[in-house]
Amino acid sequence: MLLVKARGPVEVEAALLAWVRDWLDLLAEGRLEDACARLDEANVYGIRWTPDAIRDLVEDTFGPGTQYRAAHPAAPRFTSVGGARGEATSSVGGYDDGSGFFVEHDVPLNGEFSELTAQFDFRWRGEGALAARLHDLHVL
Repeated sequence: MLLVKARGPVEVEAALLAWVRDWLDLLAEGRLEDACARLDEANVYGIRWTPDAIRDLVEDTFGPGTQYRAAHPAAPRFTSVGGARGEATSSVGGYDDGSGFFVEHDVPLNGEFSELTAQFDFRWRGEGALAARLHDLHVL
């Protein structure tokens, strides 16, 4: 659970972006188990993300024969947010019914921000607590 002390939009947005960037940095450190353990709930399709599911998705998306692999012959590897070249695209929004927020953030791979996007869903679960869900990882 992500604990948020203030519900003002600026503070919540900053807390959500910091959480997502920390999560992406866990991937870069090779700590996929820890990253998956930070996800509180399955996504809306009932999928609970595992390290193998994340690895398989990245390999399927950027595998041999893809344009990405032609540009990056080495297998895709996660890079820290702070260590990636370029500008990350991210967005944060709140659900109209007040039930929580969504965050989309580019995933850094091989030293630069890629077209792979992580989509998160955060839902209120008690006073100041947001449950984190990885909705999807895909190329937009």
